[in-house]
Amino acid sequence: MSALAGPLFAAALLLAVAGGLKVARPRSAALAMRSAGLPGSVLIGRLLGVAEIAIAVAALAFGGRVAAALVAACYLGFAGFVVRLRRRAGAQADCGCFGAETSPASPVHVVLNLVLAAVSLAAVVWPTEGIVDVLADSPAAGIPFLGFTLLLTWLLLVAFTVVPDLLDAQHDVGTAGRGAS
Repeated sequence: MSALAGPLFAAALLLAVAGGLKVARPRSAALAMRSAGLPGSVLIGRLLGVAEIAIAVAALAFGGRVAAALVAACYLGFAGFVVRLRRRAGAQADCGCFGAETSPASPVHVVLNLVLAAVSLAAVVWPTEGIVDVLADSPAAGIPFLGFTLLLTWLLLVAFTVVPDLLDAQHDVGTAGRGAS
């Protein structure tokens, strides 16, 4: 088993979650795309979500270099999109990542997307098998591996959705405190 299996699978699971939310609620993705100066519609938002799910399933089911490269391409694309969106629509523009209209496209998004792209690119160099094979080769039927992978996926989701809001709130409190003096 590759040491990158857990992080790659977490990146793929996060991609699947984002894709599923875009399929269910494509409006925010469409609005974010239009705000970035790109073609955006509910249909395009859904198609993007379906593509994300398909790439995630390929990475999880089959592993390998091609699937890892596709996951990396998604995260590099997301990083570029967030930079473009922030330049065109401002720092408080909603990213449309997870089907919510209140998720600002923050520098945290850029950094996390680049980190996940780097992990996925490393998995191109040192590929992993699909999840069934990885679980079969893991101790305790892969249950600890699966648990840690799901935990990492959840932590990444929190990092994308909650951390930017916490940093904004911290900044707002700091700014308000300096203004009162």
